[in-house]
Amino acid sequence: MKRKVLIILISGLCITNSFSQIQNGTKETFHLKIEQENRFYVSKCQAVLLPDSSRFSNILLTNGAMVELGFKSVTFGATFLTDHNKEGSTNRINFDLGYEYKISQSLRLQPFIGCELNKNGTGISAGTKLNKNFDLFDNISLGIFIGTRYSRSKDLIYMGLYQFTNSDYISASIGAYCLIYNYKRPKIRKNW
Repeated sequence: MKRKVLIILISGLCITNSFSQIQNGTKETFHLKIEQENRFYVSKCQAVLLPDSSRFSNILLTNGAMVELGFKSVTFGATFLTDHNKEGSTNRINFDLGYEYKISQSLRLQPFIGCELNKNGTGISAGTKLNKNFDLFDNISLGIFIGTRYSRSKDLIYMGLYQFTNSDYISASIGAYCLIYNYKRPKIRKNW
């Protein structure tokens, strides 16, 4: 059963990829990316009532949606995340400024710096993502990504019955996105 589903997915990607008419040498001028991100992280934490209890947390999960605008290779993104160890809707927000390096026609490396906001504090963050596009039509792509991030923001979490202050997040992320973009075709030189 899994083999049939995998064959259908690969066939579907090959068929939809045949509609893409993007030429080699085209340059992207503007993009809008809508992204779903799942982030797994550990953080340095300390019990609120016990001053000598510093340790690393278990692997925690947060996920959410990101909206990213890009002009040429410069990107600006805003991510709204919900932590699964807390109650409520949006528990943290990330603002990132990045730059996309084009490795191949569909593979891009994107380092970024930014800040993280939550209700208990703010802090700086930095990381990188590797994006893989699957072109559907001339101006639309679907894609997947993996990434890493370091954030130095303070927050409060509950693990079991105890409340902890935590900081210095180290995280790994995985997700998918839809990319809508505009591009400039290369000039065609005619030798008469």
